[in-house]
Amino acid sequence: MSSHRGTILLVEDDPDLRNAHETVLHRAGYDVIATGDGLRAVELADEHEPTVALVDLLLPGQSGFRVTDALKAQFGDRVRILIMSGNASAAHQNYAVAVGAELFAVKPFTNIALLDAVDALCLSARSKEAPRPRAKIGV
Repeated sequence: MSSHRGTILLVEDDPDLRNAHETVLHRAGYDVIATGDGLRAVELADEHEPTVALVDLLLPGQSGFRVTDALKAQFGDRVRILIMSGNASAAHQNYAVAVGAELFAVKPFTNIALLDAVDALCLSARSKEAPRPRAKIGV
């Protein structure tokens, strides 16, 4: 029996964080496709059609905002997006919502907060309900 809970596109240019998040998500039963580049993220999404995308804000190739915009243009509400950033500014959070992110996570955040957010976004995607209200995780 498969333990597949959803496909997660993880876009994080810090290799230590990317590896840590990937490990946590794999252990929780998610399939994870990971990259550190914004342009590659869009290519991988086309190939794998993720349930949820975890997108760092500052990326080589193109910004997390542009990645989010491209994913929403391609998949609409079939993909749920959490933008991750060390910058907790209201301007960044508001723009994340404007380009279609369901959640904004302020780094650092706990593994429990990460899994809670991913679980909620996957549940929302599977139930075909409207995306959850936009919120912030971490502080």
